Amino acid sequence: MDKEQYDRQKINEFLQLVSNEDEVITSTGANVVNISGTLYNVDGSTPDPKRVPGYKDKSWKDLLIAKGISPGSACYITNAVPAGTSHPEFSVGGHMTPSSDGKVSVSGSCYLMPECHWHNNKARDGIAFYHSETAMLQLTGYMQGELGATFQIRLPCSEAFGLLYNLEGDWQHQNFATKADADSFLAQLNGGKKVEHHLFERHIQLQGQSQRLKLVKV
Repeated sequence: MDKEQYDRQKINEFLQLVSNEDEVITSTGANVVNISGTLYNVDGSTPDPKRVPGYKDKSWKDLLIAKGISPGSACYITNAVPAGTSHPEFSVGGHMTPSSDGKVSVSGSCYLMPECHWHNNKARDGIAFYHSETAMLQLTGYMQGELGATFQIRLPCSEAFGLLYNLEGDWQHQNFATKADADSFLAQLNGGKKVEHHLFERHIQLQGQSQRLKLVKV
């Protein structure tokens, strides 16, 4: 399965989840924490989409930077590497877990930190990684294997509408105060050409003492 097919599968799973009227989606969180100790690649996490200049909130790497991790950071991992690899570039936001099997429970927590392409590879799954830098993001409400766009559309937000759209094969998201703002954005996107998109309205529901998110497709 190539990246486009994988992304399509994950978008369809998300749309099916949202379309279930009885389903209340867990809100997500991304907070800077300091974590030391051995970490492992999350099994099934998704790669960053290719960068598209001028579009924000499009990748896990951008989420790290938006939350205060320096874009000039190097790959955090300090394990020895062979010559000629992408290390120590900050290529992607790598999903990490203290669990050696790489598993994260549904809607559980994992960590996001700067990683190079060489370390962020399934061939390195199950390898204990060491790191000297400790500032990273704790992701809560993460659905293992989900796309960055669907994670970020579930982050707490004061704007009522969230848009998922596909631009040149990459799924991205934007938030808007009104549906009219979203429509205006779409009209100007990609030179006015139609792009596949899904617009959602956020509704907050109380469940005991906690708030839960309901996304309604509009």
